[in-house]
Amino acid sequence: MGGLVFIRWIRRSIQKLGVSHCDFCSQAMPPSETIWCQACLDLIKTVPRCQRCGLQTEHETDVCGECLLNPPQWDRLYCVSDYSEPLREYINKLKYAQQFWLAQDLGVLLSKHIPEPAPLILPVPLHWKRFWWRSYNQSDHLGWTLEREFNLKSSTTHCNNKILKRVKATRPQQGLSRSFRQTNLLGAFKITQPIKEKHVALVDDVVTTGATINLLCVELRKAGVERIDVYTVCRTGRS
Repeated sequence: MGGLVFIRWIRRSIQKLGVSHCDFCSQAMPPSETIWCQACLDLIKTVPRCQRCGLQTEHETDVCGECLLNPPQWDRLYCVSDYSEPLREYINKLKYAQQFWLAQDLGVLLSKHIPEPAPLILPVPLHWKRFWWRSYNQSDHLGWTLEREFNLKSSTTHCNNKILKRVKATRPQQGLSRSFRQTNLLGAFKITQPIKEKHVALVDDVVTTGATINLLCVELRKAGVERIDVYTVCRTGRS
């Protein structure tokens, strides 16, 4: 987390010199909370969504027809937009190109879509083998940014102590069918310590089928959590 704070300080120092340029279009821009100019931020599509599952709907609704028949295990999903440009490029850089500092800018964008933050933020965990290979968990960095934006001093410790742990190495979810995603994750997670908060939020970079989040929610319900929100940069359709 200290690295993100340092990067934020460096950016603000550069902005004071009046030399800021948008990372996406390279045009000069005034000081900003993120690395993108307003014109590029306007490229991010805002569409009607079901407030429960987060999928696109014809009109914004609290609960869509699919959620009435097969509700997800969580209560509400907040996202910035779909998994499309320009967000897709930066998600891929964050996740696969070692550019963990992008979590700050993506997390700031996400924070603007969350009106009532949960008192406890829990990043979706990585198995230690994948963490060792990647050297960081992008969801941790997103969670730390959200904690700072929401002034949640008490939950920073929770992120570091890893309340949620991935105990089973599984195949990457990307590219798997919806049914295989669900069986792929069985027994993959456990809760390592008691949770006092009744309202928590799970944080991830992208939610597709929701299989990972659903299984984590099942474990959180067993631990006594009553309300579960999902904070994700991108929400894409089920495959």
